[in-house]
Amino acid sequence: MSSQKIQGGDGLRTVVISTQNSLLSGAIIKYMQERSELRPVRILEDTDDEPLKTCRSVRADVLLMEVTQVSPYTFSQRRSSASRIRRHLPSCRIAFICDENAYPETAKMVKELSRDGGIDTFFYSSVTGEYLVDMLDTL
Repeated sequence: MSSQKIQGGDGLRTVVISTQNSLLSGAIIKYMQERSELRPVRILEDTDDEPLKTCRSVRADVLLMEVTQVSPYTFSQRRSSASRIRRHLPSCRIAFICDENAYPETAKMVKELSRDGGIDTFFYSSVTGEYLVDMLDTL
């Protein structure tokens, strides 16, 4: 498993972050540390199996996965990961984030997956970090 635990205390809910964009994950972690009772765990080397492995090992409460056009971050790979996590860790809430401007068709598929119950929620990358972290805190 290749992940990086970020400092946190007892009683904090754990959020696993799996993104292609390290600037995005860094900003999310910064907002979590400043504004929430969430303990972020960043996946450093992503593979198809890594989200489930990491979520199991840290007993994740929430998983945030970025969806792009690059493997292993494609919609089909992320949908498959979400399905495995639902099966093995049913209490883990799953959220996707995608760039609705760069990948409008992917954004549409993500929205439909959320509507169909395949994930708990989704975000467009245009939302503010504050809003994203506040919403993750409600899952």
